Amino acid sequence: MSHAVEAVFREELRRAGLPGHGVLPRLLAQLRAAPETHLTLAEVADMAAEAGLAMTQTELAHHLETLADHGLVGRLPTTTTELVFDTVPEPHSHMIYEESAQIVDLHVSTETLLVMVRQALDERPDSVEIVVRFRRDPAAAPDQATRTAIGRRRPEPEP
Repeated sequence: MSHAVEAVFREELRRAGLPGHGVLPRLLAQLRAAPETHLTLAEVADMAAEAGLAMTQTELAHHLETLADHGLVGRLPTTTTELVFDTVPEPHSHMIYEESAQIVDLHVSTETLLVMVRQALDERPDSVEIVVRFRRDPAAAPDQATRTAIGRRRPEPEP
């Protein structure tokens, strides 16, 4: 990685409130240079290993979560339990095809998105599921305790 490219990623990390040194600039550069924009943890691990970034799967998962918490990569809902990260951090829509496990970016206007949703519902009314996600502000990254509590069932109130 050239010094100019490395400096760009270091600055991007600093603007997000993260340290611009260590493995994060190289990892972010690898993610942004990847030909695919939707990557599983295993795919990122393979890329990191090829680039000589030595770290455990646990460390890599932590770094990816940190990048996602600060808005530098996205997290995608998928049809499986495997985490998928989006290397395009700007908000955009996705079509997720369960049969092929294909994820397609939709960088379209709201009007076009609504037309696409209507068309999908007209063509396959019983096989379209719509998920609306309200993204949080990356500047308000949750602490670890909050992040691990997300997804847990609330205890049932006692009678």
